[in-house]
Amino acid sequence: MSAAVFLPAEGPAVAAAVYPAARTRRGALAVLVLLAFLTSMDITLTALLIEPMKRELALSDVQIGLLQGTVFGIAYGLSSLPMGWLIDRRNRMRLLVVGVVVWGVAMAGSGLSSAFAALVAWRTALGLVTALLVPASLSLIADFFPAERRAVATSLFAGGQACGQAFGILVGGAAFDWLAHSGLNVGGLSAWRMLYVAAAVVCTALLLLLLFLREPARQERDLALGDAGGWRELWTHRRFLVPLLGGLLFSTIAVQGANVWAAPLLMRNFGLTPGGFAGWLSAVTLIGLIVGALSGGQLAELGRRRGGRAGVLLPAALAAFISAPLALFAVAPNVPLFAILLGLALVCAGMVPTVGVVAITLNLPNTIRGRGIAAYVLTTALFGAATAPAAIALLSQALGGEAKLGLAIVFVSAPAAILSGLCFLLAMRGEPAAVLEA
Repeated sequence: MSAAVFLPAEGPAVAAAVYPAARTRRGALAVLVLLAFLTSMDITLTALLIEPMKRELALSDVQIGLLQGTVFGIAYGLSSLPMGWLIDRRNRMRLLVVGVVVWGVAMAGSGLSSAFAALVAWRTALGLVTALLVPASLSLIADFFPAERRAVATSLFAGGQACGQAFGILVGGAAFDWLAHSGLNVGGLSAWRMLYVAAAVVCTALLLLLLFLREPARQERDLALGDAGGWRELWTHRRFLVPLLGGLLFSTIAVQGANVWAAPLLMRNFGLTPGGFAGWLSAVTLIGLIVGALSGGQLAELGRRRGGRAGVLLPAALAAFISAPLALFAVAPNVPLFAILLGLALVCAGMVPTVGVVAITLNLPNTIRGRGIAAYVLTTALFGAATAPAAIALLSQALGGEAKLGLAIVFVSAPAAILSGLCFLLAMRGEPAAVLEA
């Protein structure tokens, strides 16, 4: 099979794609998947440690929602466009090295914070650097792998994120319970603080691996397209991109109840400790997100082969509609039903963004791909992740207090999932004018 070449319907010629050797691709993908694993593991710690942080620092649910969603999401979203510009124009491997350094410092700073304002500052830093690490990794994958292998490679990256979330729950929960009961004292830090500092140390080990990777040549590159032209070119794909971003936005809103509030619900509604649910919750998270991410990549590729560009998004639309009734996990009367509904919801949560990113990398040329991913980050972070957790907390208060948290999750997540599916169907009708051939 010949190398993939991006052929615009009209306009200037595009440089022929020459991808790195298979061994180089596999090694680079392994490092990028490890990056996804470790950063996702670190982020999961905050959701897992909400209750002990809340008690020690006397935080409210609204403050937790602000930290988990608003502060992180605004920083993540607002920095996405300048980060996308950097990714499209600078050496991405060097950017990753800088990003990992900042990440480690911010994680350690979070663990050493003694006030809400300090946590806000460090969560802002984590949001900024996440807007660099994830899009840069996805941009690199698109230049390491031709179109017919890109969906699977992207799903493996998403799988690394899923494994990181599950591992963070398993090890974080078990380690927290052990530290809390062992009496171990390192610098006078409480258990949750020691976990943050340890996560920062582990993540910086990535630096050694990143230094051995080389920047790949940018493929499918429009030789005549300048920087301003890149933004104009992105706008020409608006009939596809706008509803696609809408679908990803509403999907992000729908999944926030599971991402942010699952662990607090288990502690409040069923009286469990992190160590008491870490084992099975990590398994549910791992299986759900892994199955969703890997099946999303495979189904997106199947859709590309059978239905062209429109077919790529069909799995995302179906997953979004299915996830609407699964939001009822938040009001489940017992732990087994909670676990089953949550696991199925996480399958859908893993599938939707994987398919969406695959659609972006397949349908946008390299010169605007970083900006396309940046637009995705801006939309979902600023208007989804930044608002949904705090909105759920505020709605819970309006409904009667913290005891109504589960009901608030259902009222937010289920309608958002339905809107997500409708947006994906619209995006399937507005696919871009470019043709991707292999």
